Amino acid sequence: MKKLLGILVLGLFTFAPLQAAEKVNALKVFKNEILGADAKKMEISMRSIKKTKKVLSIVEDGNDKAVKIKISKKLKGHKDDWNNTGGRTQRWELDAKGTIKHGTAIYGKYTFKIDDKSKADGSIFQSVGTDKNGSPIIPATQIVYWSDDPDYKEIVFAYHLVNKAAYPCNEDNSFFEKISYYFKLGFQKSFENFRTIAFKHVPSKDKNGEYIMWLNDEKVVELYGPNMAVGEGIKYRIGLYRWLNKESKGPTSLTIKEFSYSENCEEVLDSSKCNYNTDEKRLKKKEKGMSFAWVPYKKKNTNEIKKDVKYCKVFESNLSAEGLKIFGMGKY
Repeated sequence: MKKLLGILVLGLFTFAPLQAAEKVNALKVFKNEILGADAKKMEISMRSIKKTKKVLSIVEDGNDKAVKIKISKKLKGHKDDWNNTGGRTQRWELDAKGTIKHGTAIYGKYTFKIDDKSKADGSIFQSVGTDKNGSPIIPATQIVYWSDDPDYKEIVFAYHLVNKAAYPCNEDNSFFEKISYYFKLGFQKSFENFRTIAFKHVPSKDKNGEYIMWLNDEKVVELYGPNMAVGEGIKYRIGLYRWLNKESKGPTSLTIKEFSYSENCEEVLDSSKCNYNTDEKRLKKKEKGMSFAWVPYKKKNTNEIKKDVKYCKVFESNLSAEGLKIFGMGKY
């Protein structure tokens, strides 16, 4: 009997480190095998759920690996997200290290799939405007999922031209004056299998800005003009960020097979996309300030700034009220 107990105790001590190592490896796999180029320097966001071992898991996809980020309501969130006066949120994200300056051309690639069982909305990728210290201010672009009906959730590329961002003194919240464009990439069900987004991004406050996006090698948008009106530069955020409501119940999972970005196009994208950088037709479109969308889109003007509220931080720009000149499939 003593011998049997000894074997059981030894087994417990042997198994526990293996189990712990398996959970730790999910983060290591994420950083070493899923992230590429400059994305390898990304770090866990300060507001991410602290229970990383319960959030991340490794997924085998044939000969490849992927990392799943799964968030449920029982995990709660960072105290500043969970107690936010604007509504409860949850996130597990990685932040880029440092700031990408205006006028810097960045090339990126993102392969992912999403499975959402809740009525929560959220984002899975953001470029966030930063202040002179590199601290985040407001998202400039996002890939979001949203809808009240989980059977008809949409995956949307959101493009925000923020003229003013204001932060109240007595609450952890923010309000904006902005023009937003929402480009429909498809229904969520079509993203339950891996899809790949490739992009060229030149953050700018003026006509020199660019955002060209491909979805599974099909061009989605080609946007020229300002794409970051507020801030000194941008940084990327990747991961799962959920915005809860009273009906939000089930979990959301985001599985990422690859995310990489670089100033060197050849390090990230194929030659056809890199060569498009010098294409004469593209350059003529840019000179004329013409933008194009090959998917349905809509434009929305928002002004949340309240005159009777005291704000401790305010960021402003001189953004034109006209926004972008887009030729495309029309609104949805």
